[in-house]
Amino acid sequence: MTLKTSRQHLAAMKKLTLAELEDKLLEHQQLLNALLKESGILLPALLQADAGQSLSSPIFTEALKAYAEKEYALAAKSFRRAAMLGHAKAQYYLGLLFVKGQGVPTSLRHGYCWLLLAAKEREPAAMQLLKSLQQSMSADLIKKATELAADRFEAIEDWKQQHL
Repeated sequence: MTLKTSRQHLAAMKKLTLAELEDKLLEHQQLLNALLKESGILLPALLQADAGQSLSSPIFTEALKAYAEKEYALAAKSFRRAAMLGHAKAQYYLGLLFVKGQGVPTSLRHGYCWLLLAAKEREPAAMQLLKSLQQSMSADLIKKATELAADRFEAIEDWKQQHL
């Protein structure tokens, strides 16, 4: 690639939206996975893309778009679909929507549940918000939200076992 074409490529990349960049990344990732599979090369498990994340990325992008356009009910539906596939950022955003009551009924129990699942996946914003929420929730409500999170976790893991 020449310097000129390299600059043109960079200029074109700067014009892409976040959603378009995510789509390109997913497209390249799928192509790489197909090439590796076809050639018989197996990557270590830690380097392979998580199937749940790969499936949930387009749904998550759709949810982000709806969220940016303040279509909170549509965003909540899409975030939930991605969250049930194990997408940590989707779990965080869904929890946030429940806490704020945007597109869904306000529910600290449901919000805490989804934030707890996102925090389990080391989502920093979820971990921070959980600490803040704990101060305004009763021990009983935290217990109920944690039980709900455990049920959701089981459902997500069951899906992974069936589809991976």
